[in-house]
Amino acid sequence: MVRAIMAGIAAALLALSAGAHDPEGKSDYWFLLQKNRRGGSCCDGTHAHILKDEDWKNGGKNYQVRIGDRWYTIEDWQMLKPASPNSTGKAILWYGNLGDDFFIYCFTPSHET
Repeated sequence: MVRAIMAGIAAALLALSAGAHDPEGKSDYWFLLQKNRRGGSCCDGTHAHILKDEDWKNGGKNYQVRIGDRWYTIEDWQMLKPASPNSTGKAILWYGNLGDDFFIYCFTPSHET
């Protein structure tokens, strides 16, 4: 009984935190399933950020993303290995803060499938 209650609470917390990605909640489950090319999870429910078109670009060999006023190069291993097509139609960057810096978990351009 306690295990079922705890599982319910955990699921509710994931659903609430995942809602930050998609205000309508249509893509929440998709966000939680995504992994980078190394197989690492992209998201714990808070790391995904939908980018504006001016905040990402193809830098030739690698994509680049802007966080604040700084551009970061996306390494090959950080690219999304999608579990299913990106239904948002937008570029998405999964990252977390590390003090004054960022750690990028995953990235997908708007046209990734």
